[in-house]
Amino acid sequence: MSRGVRVTGGALRGRLLAVGTHVRPTEGRVREALFSIWQERVVDAQVLDLFAGSGAVGIEAVSRGAGGVLFVEQAPAVVRLLEENCKMLEKGRWRLRRASLPGGLRSLAQHPDYRFDLIFADPPYAFDEYLRLLELASPLLRAGGELVVEHSARVDLAAAAGELRQNDTRRYGESTLTFYRSADDAKVPEPSASEEESDFLEVDP
Repeated sequence: MSRGVRVTGGALRGRLLAVGTHVRPTEGRVREALFSIWQERVVDAQVLDLFAGSGAVGIEAVSRGAGGVLFVEQAPAVVRLLEENCKMLEKGRWRLRRASLPGGLRSLAQHPDYRFDLIFADPPYAFDEYLRLLELASPLLRAGGELVVEHSARVDLAAAAGELRQNDTRRYGESTLTFYRSADDAKVPEPSASEEESDFLEVDP
């Protein structure tokens, strides 16, 4: 069984997105706050939506004028539902990849075309690899871009990771948005011998 959330702004405002039983979507008020902050940045931006779930943030970014979005999600059942939600987007404005995170970001960084103006990550609240996530996401952020992590208000994230520096923090009830910026593109991190390569599956729109 699935439930739904609605797009809160832009051309697709009010459209209903299906949400899987085990997916925790970003609340409407948090999305509205995020896009109020991003309102000038999002127009024509290339967006990366990590732990995409229902795709609510990425779909809303396109609804509000983003040039395109890449969704990354791991669970096959969630990927199928996300693909259905993406059908409301114009073809060519979205891409979908299945990968385990944060390890799958190493594969993504090997593609020089995958660089983004805005990155949003919403890991499960039990997630404990925030520092590694930030370090691996850093090379994917264009100079002058911004990365935002949604996390539990009970968790404090690092002030710096890789080329990223914490820029702002906003709390909304039990959820917190922590903002990072990078002045320059970072180099792709070299994989360590102890880390396994993760599967990375492309899903064509």
